[in-house]
Amino acid sequence: MYKVLLVDDEKIARMGLRATFDWEGNGFHVVGEAANGQKAMRWVENREVDILITDIAMPVMNGLELTRITKEFCPWAQVLLLSCHSDFEYVREGIRLGASDYMLKPTLNEDALKSLLICMRGRIDLEKRNLQILNEYREKEASQFKKPAEKNSKSVPPIPPEETLHERIVTQATSYIKLHYHKGISLQEVASHVSVSRNYFCEMFKRVTGQNFTHYLIELRINRAAELLTTSSLKVYEVAEQVGFNDVKHFSKQFKKCTGMSPAEYQGLYLKTK
Repeated sequence: MYKVLLVDDEKIARMGLRATFDWEGNGFHVVGEAANGQKAMRWVENREVDILITDIAMPVMNGLELTRITKEFCPWAQVLLLSCHSDFEYVREGIRLGASDYMLKPTLNEDALKSLLICMRGRIDLEKRNLQILNEYREKEASQFKKPAEKNSKSVPPIPPEETLHERIVTQATSYIKLHYHKGISLQEVASHVSVSRNYFCEMFKRVTGQNFTHYLIELRINRAAELLTTSSLKVYEVAEQVGFNDVKHFSKQFKKCTGMSPAEYQGLYLKTK
């Protein structure tokens, strides 16, 4: 059972959350409810939280501060922020602090909640495995450090297992990107595909590839566009559409930024050298 904590200063909202979804029947257990972040701390500090569903605006301690503290005590936990109205400044801050997703209360229903929870469940399993591997590696390193060092030892340090895991996840992600780069693919979509949180994926992707997701995707699209410009009779706007750009002006700007030439100049240069 995945442990769920419900936090909202309105009792009727908490009652609605309980009634909206068949928690136990879907493998989730509601460990408790709280009217604000401060009252939720008993579960957070005891590390009894896998999923936190919290309102953003609450007295004493709001949902953003609760998110920050929850991620410190329970780094595997997934956080769903709730609000009565769109406030993207709060949402942006919540995502920065480690929230997994955001939902408007009026749009909350059983199907939408179930879809999010299933996705979160996969992320929790992966995050816990990552933490287990990391802890095992640290324990192994600590035990080796305590042993007397052999003289003139030239052994090569092993690759930390979390690095191997990160590389495998990023390889899965790049394979998915290469299959879907021509569509309106997003960072969240790719992170969900490999079952990790958006923030965790950003850090991992940059560490392994040396590029952030946006730069990687643009470079992939521009490389494919350059190939199409020199191997097909497609017009510039058609090439832009083929590689995932909806705006031909934006495509031209990015193409020139990467190659030093506009798409038309690049295509013309190739035709002259044929």
